[in-house]
Amino acid sequence: MGYQTAQLLEQRELGARIIEQDADRARWLAENLPKTTVLEHDGTDMEFLTRENVDEADIVITALESDEQNLLISILTKRLGVDRVFSVVDNPEYITLFQEIGIDVAINPRTVTAEEIIRFTYENVVENIAVLENDQAEVLELELGESSRLVGKPIQDLVKEIEGQFVIGAISRQQSLINPRGETILQPGDHVIMLVEMEFASELASFA
Repeated sequence: MGYQTAQLLEQRELGARIIEQDADRARWLAENLPKTTVLEHDGTDMEFLTRENVDEADIVITALESDEQNLLISILTKRLGVDRVFSVVDNPEYITLFQEIGIDVAINPRTVTAEEIIRFTYENVVENIAVLENDQAEVLELELGESSRLVGKPIQDLVKEIEGQFVIGAISRQQSLINPRGETILQPGDHVIMLVEMEFASELASFA
């Protein structure tokens, strides 16, 4: 899934780096992803992650074959200070564990594709991307209009004003990826990906 995700990021002209330990695989990725930086190294090496300034990344996506390795790298990158970490979790029973330790979004590959992880443009205003945590939550994308109730206010104020729990994971604005913070103000035209309580999803979608 890492290759497919990087490929789609390239198509949207968003910069990406891939860390791959296997030399042959790293060489293949570099040949097939000309706009992506491929680093041949162990992604669990804390010194390497620090040296490569991984803490400056807007989002880290862990997509290894092992849930245990994904968990370890997710913890390490969070410890470095990365704000948003998305983890691909093969075993659905681990999703709650990932989120309990602070991983922002845990994604099961059986319910979400690489394209859906970073897809920011749809024909409709809102589209359900994935259902997480045994139907307890949905990942939605909202395209905000001029009259949206979500625009013009800092995210931290919206969290206080709006009933129901939600987490904004990413914002795409004019082909740029924005790392959402409490003081970030949403604007008309923004494409916002968020994790929303299932029972609140329809109401929040109407705010767009």
